[in-house]
Amino acid sequence: MFIGIDLSSSPKKPTACVGLDEGLRLFWFDLLLSDADILDAIVSHRPGIVAIDSPIGLPQGLCCLEEGCSCQPLTPAKGRACERELSHRGIPSYYTTKRSIIKNMVYRAIVLKREIDALGCQVIEVYPYATKVNLFGKPIPSKLEPAGIAFLRERLCGLMPHNAPQISGFNHDLCDALLAAFTAFLYRRGEVEILGHPEEGAICIPKTPLLDTSPPSG
Repeated sequence: MFIGIDLSSSPKKPTACVGLDEGLRLFWFDLLLSDADILDAIVSHRPGIVAIDSPIGLPQGLCCLEEGCSCQPLTPAKGRACERELSHRGIPSYYTTKRSIIKNMVYRAIVLKREIDALGCQVIEVYPYATKVNLFGKPIPSKLEPAGIAFLRERLCGLMPHNAPQISGFNHDLCDALLAAFTAFLYRRGEVEILGHPEEGAICIPKTPLLDTSPPSG
């Protein structure tokens, strides 16, 4: 089984979690707050792979993301290798630097990965926007707009039509968590590219072209 986590920056904000089985059927989804709630769900479902939508490592040479710390990246290039590779492909992302606006989420993800590892589950890093680009092509409408949510639901129903009744009620966070779980499924099948260095967190994205995910006509 595969669990996708669209991690929030704080336990005060819900984190969307979605579980898929090997037949791509939804067996669970929820909005959870604390790390303890997330870990309890993982213990309960015992997935083989957990996919987290967040950086789960720091650029080589950094021990933290605090500007007052003397640690420095080993390379003058911005962010991690995986983020630079995404940029080269025309896929924007947040760079993991000491000025990152998602610093709190990165710290949370690193701790969560360590705790999930201790449970015996494999953890991979994913980036749902890159997954959308590789699966659906550009342009990708904003997920914050009604048209963007409709686009996501339609494409996800095209991928997993048997889950359409549940997907039709998903918000954008649950859609991203579902994309994370689907990427974990592809990872298991060897149908992803792994960008970057494992030492600082590599991102898994679907290989392209993969399949037709357009909604059915009529």
